[in-house]
Amino acid sequence: MSVQYDSTATLLNATLVAVLLSERDVAGQIPLNYVTNPGVSLSAACFGNRIYDREGAAKCFSNLLAIGYRRLVVDLYWSVNRRSWSFCPVSVPVGSGTTASPETSTTKTSANISGRDDDSHGLALYELGSYKCTDDLDPSVLSDVLVGYFRITNNKLTVYTTYLVLNLHVAASDSTPDDPASTISGGQLPSETERAGSILGTALSDFTYTPAQLASDRSNLNQSWYKVDQGYMPITEYFTVHENEAGEQSTPDGWPSSKFIQLAKRDRVLIEYGSIDSQLTHYNISTEGNSVFPPGYLTSEVKVSATNNGTLTSGCLYEPGLTRVSQTHSSWAISNHIPVPDGLSTDETMHSLSNVLSDMTACGLSPMLNITLFGQTADQQVEYYRNLSISSSWAWAVGEPHDANYAGGGDNPKYDRCAIMDLTLNGHWRSTNCTDQRHGACRIGNLPFSWVLSEASDHFSNVSDTCPPGSSFAVPRTGLENTYLYKYLLSLPETKVDLNSTDPAHREVFINFNSMDITSCWIPGGYAASCPYASDPQELERETVLVAAIASIIILIIAALTLFVKCNANRRNSRRRKRVIGGWEYEGVPS
Repeated sequence: MSVQYDSTATLLNATLVAVLLSERDVAGQIPLNYVTNPGVSLSAACFGNRIYDREGAAKCFSNLLAIGYRRLVVDLYWSVNRRSWSFCPVSVPVGSGTTASPETSTTKTSANISGRDDDSHGLALYELGSYKCTDDLDPSVLSDVLVGYFRITNNKLTVYTTYLVLNLHVAASDSTPDDPASTISGGQLPSETERAGSILGTALSDFTYTPAQLASDRSNLNQSWYKVDQGYMPITEYFTVHENEAGEQSTPDGWPSSKFIQLAKRDRVLIEYGSIDSQLTHYNISTEGNSVFPPGYLTSEVKVSATNNGTLTSGCLYEPGLTRVSQTHSSWAISNHIPVPDGLSTDETMHSLSNVLSDMTACGLSPMLNITLFGQTADQQVEYYRNLSISSSWAWAVGEPHDANYAGGGDNPKYDRCAIMDLTLNGHWRSTNCTDQRHGACRIGNLPFSWVLSEASDHFSNVSDTCPPGSSFAVPRTGLENTYLYKYLLSLPETKVDLNSTDPAHREVFINFNSMDITSCWIPGGYAASCPYASDPQELERETVLVAAIASIIILIIAALTLFVKCNANRRNSRRRKRVIGGWEYEGVPS
């Protein structure tokens, strides 16, 4: 029985949707391996209570995708008896005469045991030592949810890249469920068609960017990454480029940009093998090289430490004086361990975790959540997981970008439509009046980490003209680029930067990011840049519908139907009564 992507959990906030979309777009030409994404262990977030049922898992997977987790670490267990993979660490018994005790989860007792709000649709929930598992929780549950998610989020405003990391294990015997699994070999091992990567790779083949595609693209950039619109091409300062006598360019270490993957290729997922347990020593992944990346190809672990309030004390990839990407060792940089403070309340713990996730992304690290938050899984209490996903955003300050204001029409300017870096907010951004006069952030050449301040303060529309020779008005495109700009500004003399000054011009710097064309469509390219999501900005502004407002729309439809029924009944009593129809307008990121 198949499952579907089904999540009532959304960001439900126009500002947060604008944050994710603008960060995705500003990093659109950065190669994939340098773009930070929040990750989560499905074992921790979905099965931390040791209950493994199909419907609960599908709901949990859906919620995690809906609230912005892009990297999913998947623990799969091979059952020799069943010849199948499962999320359950114990091999669910086949047939009768076993020591496991199935409980029908449609009963009240079983529902209490499972801790789920659903009834598992009458499937048996087997008690296997300290685990409770249904017998149908296989990789198809994940692939069905992903396919549904990819199909629903398939337009330019909602498309994001997902990464799967497959950790492989052998399932323990149901007779000794809490003991380590035995080593397997020979015919006990999965066949070529039974291998986990092959199963998921086949199910997701319409959406997968594979090692074979990467190798082909790298071999001739003129026919791959350079053959698309210039706005989709990866920034070459992030990788090595070779050119032969015929003028053909290639790269030994480059990766495509997210815009190339998401919008030009229309691919959505990359799959990598993670760890493979010693019990699977003879598991052969060599034949899957065309569809699944080998262990460590999409992951480079960085160890971190932090204070109890969430301030990162080690592991940051920012180093003063570095100018080139190759010096930072930030390719696929991930922290698999998020320091969890001891002895704090729930709110204090969440605050600390939010701080450390924010610090990680600012330092060029993708944070990986591998704990069950306060003993509740993401299908039971999604808010905890949503708040931490939001915390991994690196650009905007909390509550930003706030709604834009207009000056009254005509030739009057639009306010709050240009971005500044606010040094009093640890270098995070705010939306502000474009007619303010501020210095601008200017990138030296095309170097990602080298910045200089404009020579004069000016309005946003003119500040680019004041960048020193050899530099240009620019916007940070990653958390690490943003940190290099922030640290550079802090190093300037107090005559230029003074956090204690009463003059905001000493604490704020324009960056090349604005929504002058369409409210909440934040784009680089200067004052006259056009939003890429509409050929007719006026029509889009009138009819824009936020992704985040989907839930509200449903509520409005229900309310409208209820009102219609009442009005229809009232018309029988009074044909002369007027009917007033109220509309609503929500300006923000178009959907």
